[in-house]
Amino acid sequence: MATTPPAKTPSIAIARALRRLGLTQGKGKDFRVEGEYKNGERTHTRVLAVSPHANETIAACADDIERWTLEDGGWAFTVCVRYSDAGRPHCTISNGALEKVREEPPAPPASEPEPQEQPAGETAALEDPAQPGDSERPPADEPPVEKPPSSKGSLSITHTRADGTLLTGSRKGDGVYEIVRQIGFRSSRWLGALYIQRSRDREADRWRINRAAAALREAGWEVTVEIDESQRRSFEEAEAERLARAEDRAERYSDRADRAASRSDARHKAALGALDGIEPGQPILVGHYSERRHRRAIERSDSHMRKSIEEQDKARYNADRAEAAAQYEARRYDPNRTRRRLEKLNTELRQQERWRDEALAAGRNPGRYERRIEDLREEIAVWEKVVDKAREDGVKLWEADDFAPGDFALYSGTWYQVKRVNPKTLSIAWNLRLAPKAVMTLEDATEGGSTWTFGMDYTKIRARCPEAAMLAFLADGKVPGTKSAWKAHEAQPASEVRAAQAAKPKPKKRSDPKIPKKIKVECGWDATEATLTFLDGKGQPHKLREPVTIQAPEGKKFTEAVWSRSLLAEVTRLLTEEGFRYRGSSWSGGVGRGIVHAIEPTDTTEAASEQPQSGQTAPVEPSAGEPPAAGEPSAEGDQAAKTEQLVDEPDKPEGAEEPPADEPPADELEPPASEPAPPAEDPAELCLQREQAAALGWSTGQAEFVIAAAAGRLYLHQFGSLYRRDVPGTAGRLVSVHRLGALQKAGFVTVGAANADRERPVLVTVDGRRAVAAWKRWKPRPVEKNHEQECEPLRPLLHGVQARRLAEQAAKDEAERKAASAAFREAHQRLMEWEDREDRLWAAWAKVHGIVYRLQRRPAGWVPTEEEIEQHHLDPEVVTELRADAENPQPKPVLPDLKQRPMPELPPLEPDDQTPEQLDLFAVA
Repeated sequence: MATTPPAKTPSIAIARALRRLGLTQGKGKDFRVEGEYKNGERTHTRVLAVSPHANETIAACADDIERWTLEDGGWAFTVCVRYSDAGRPHCTISNGALEKVREEPPAPPASEPEPQEQPAGETAALEDPAQPGDSERPPADEPPVEKPPSSKGSLSITHTRADGTLLTGSRKGDGVYEIVRQIGFRSSRWLGALYIQRSRDREADRWRINRAAAALREAGWEVTVEIDESQRRSFEEAEAERLARAEDRAERYSDRADRAASRSDARHKAALGALDGIEPGQPILVGHYSERRHRRAIERSDSHMRKSIEEQDKARYNADRAEAAAQYEARRYDPNRTRRRLEKLNTELRQQERWRDEALAAGRNPGRYERRIEDLREEIAVWEKVVDKAREDGVKLWEADDFAPGDFALYSGTWYQVKRVNPKTLSIAWNLRLAPKAVMTLEDATEGGSTWTFGMDYTKIRARCPEAAMLAFLADGKVPGTKSAWKAHEAQPASEVRAAQAAKPKPKKRSDPKIPKKIKVECGWDATEATLTFLDGKGQPHKLREPVTIQAPEGKKFTEAVWSRSLLAEVTRLLTEEGFRYRGSSWSGGVGRGIVHAIEPTDTTEAASEQPQSGQTAPVEPSAGEPPAAGEPSAEGDQAAKTEQLVDEPDKPEGAEEPPADEPPADELEPPASEPAPPAEDPAELCLQREQAAALGWSTGQAEFVIAAAAGRLYLHQFGSLYRRDVPGTAGRLVSVHRLGALQKAGFVTVGAANADRERPVLVTVDGRRAVAAWKRWKPRPVEKNHEQECEPLRPLLHGVQARRLAEQAAKDEAERKAASAAFREAHQRLMEWEDREDRLWAAWAKVHGIVYRLQRRPAGWVPTEEEIEQHHLDPEVVTELRADAENPQPKPVLPDLKQRPMPELPPLEPDDQTPEQLDLFAVA
């Protein structure tokens, strides 16, 4: 037999004792357990009896409560009982220092008989009032008769689903509201009765109704309860009433806002009028006859101004309420919000149907579930009509058929790339570190070979843009709006994108445990060797491959630890020799625990692409004279696809091999063996280019300026005007010259020598050429700048020539500053020594001549005589210094000037010696 463990806290002990008496605990019930705290610790526990029934029960069982709590864990409580003048008990329970009070219930008032007149001279016999007379004593064999309590009146509690729960028969001041208020009833002048909030169109809250009826009956009221669940109103009637009430609210709050605004204006005018006749800034003339009038005017003006501000706040509040009420219908009938509401209603409908079936199986009455199911089906039908009407009116409601993997979806002002299309949500790219961002790609959300996604509901999506269209927009340095995206959506629907994706051959996936999945590089700072470890799919060292030790070149160190360029280049070479290549776009980890990158064998994808899958035939090359058939890629289409692939995968080295297309065109056959293969790019160099592109901080106008200078199209007129000449031999068009200064100081462009027409061309530097190449390849997001911000200084190219020159100049300036500081400290030390010596010499001269205050200077060349030396006991060293100063006076040292001078500007960089044709920049200029 299981036993109840003793209470661990006094709250549990007293709650058990009171529940043992049939009382309920909680807000709006019989009692609540509270505590007194001091410095964050509970000092004692007390019980608050809420209902009259709880006070009467506690008063009747006070001793039992104290005994039960003492037996349940040894918690001692004190129960105090007091009675009011009306004879109602009031109980207090606490385990603190409390004096026990147990008052007896007052005796009911007895009706006193009328006094009888006594004859004169006779004395009335004194009787004990506690002992009733013989006529008043009831017979011994008959029990006392209890009189029924007198009724205060009759009340009625009714509930219908059309009107809700109403309590009628009560009047103001009769005490009914005070009894039922704590149970959840409220008063309404419009209804003329007491009611339970939000009880219309719902099942009766029988718990509240029964509690209210019991409390009223205990107070002496006759209560009748009538509950009829069959009387209901349709959902359309309820919705029409809600809309009508919203219109009334909008009108009512609008009127209140207008009246409050009128009162605020009147108060403001009164505040200004109270100071009429007083000049602005006039001080109060204390003691003058106008002092009292001036003070009263200021008080009136201040009072009116405060009231004006209060009325203005009321007007703003009521205006906001009126606007919310006016937009109630539009927001409630929003199709996307209605679709989310339908999802919740359908879920509740399935739940109610499941509960109904369980009730039928258990033999219970399923009436309440059937009524709720009927309401839900009616409401769902109404909201489905709203959604259907929105579709008929041309409102676009996005669904799963409208998207394909790789598309971009607009949500909350940001374009997110889609990874998966689910029946109810889209799995979009998500990276909290980069948010907010105008365009969030899957590459931005990929870290360590894993792509972070977030489920987005279709009802919250505002637009769709295909992947190819988005890449075209980004190539132009633009972010599409809803109109541009809608045109792209109509031009390339999701069905076409899915068909094209399905037509592409899927490479065969292999998961061979003998093949390593990742590599790990470990190296410390300024180390001469590093360790390359092959890892399996679980991130553990591969059992079939031993770690490889990489030695630094002789006389050099890996100064940047695992991120050293020479180390990463050696890792890439080793992977190529082993037949592997990088998979993904970034490394993960750090110097302390090493960096990790996913890899894959080079021949896996090639073999999968070379061998056709089952059910497919090898592609047939079209003849040179025949045009490609329908569905076959042309040369232009293949070139566009390559361009899109380059934009989609910028992190992939150019040296990595790509799987061949399904049907390569005839004009793109394998190159002859005599042509050398393009050199493989260094991953460290690619990483540096990407960092340089991200750190440029150019606006679109600045980028176009440098690109035009690289193409040789900008000329500076002799009078300072700047012209852009897109067509040689023409005058060109006038452009703003405000961007030239910042770009020239940053080392991206320079101004060349004047030609025969006394025009100086704006040329690109080595840093500018590299910056344009990085901007063209990696396409960073342009910075939004106005005219003034484009004139601000720019950061030079990261690790570029101008950055190196500035670093050298800063180092030189720092060295000169340190040398000047050292010279100043040395001169200051000599000055302090000279002043100390001068103080000693002056003190000797003042002692001889009896001078106390230092108001006179020591005469130059003064030397004391022998008698003065002996008489004043002068220090021999000071005398020696006086004689040396007389023979060779030392001037006062002068401190050097430490005023900081501005850093001189560097001469402009030399223009790049390559021509625009070699730069291949005409295509983007």
